[in-house]
Amino acid sequence: MKYPIWLIAGLSLGVTPLLAAPTPASDQADIPDAMQHMIKAPEIDFANLRDPFASYLARVAPQGRSTLRENRMRLSNHKREKLEDFDLDTLKLVAIFSMGGERVAMIEDSQSKGYIVRRGSYLGKHNGKIEKLDDSTVFLVEQVLNPAGDVIDRQVTLTMKEVNE
Repeated sequence: MKYPIWLIAGLSLGVTPLLAAPTPASDQADIPDAMQHMIKAPEIDFANLRDPFASYLARVAPQGRSTLRENRMRLSNHKREKLEDFDLDTLKLVAIFSMGGERVAMIEDSQSKGYIVRRGSYLGKHNGKIEKLDDSTVFLVEQVLNPAGDVIDRQVTLTMKEVNE
């Protein structure tokens, strides 16, 4: 039987070999088959496998945007109001007063043009609907995308205090 040269050199130096020497054929029958304990890897569907380096939001956001568009179409059954063309950041709450027994607010756009709004009016680009008017605050509910791509209602407030600061 032939042994590797490094094994022979190690034995002559008194080094104990780490690998056992090959066994005769009669002893191999006593060794259990190592292959019987191997586990088969699960099948991987590479067509539907998500890229771990791709952004989750980039994949989910288009679904949320299409849902948001559908909701906007559903909500756009009302007549579009002038203030729906503006971002809420560009609008200012100037005054809240009573007119005809109901509470109304005066909103000013970026060109200093004033608009009278009441509960149920829409303003802002995200279908912001006025839910409540307080002494110094207008409460709106907007539909926006959350990080998971779902459409959620977000409460936004406009206050006169922000205008005066």
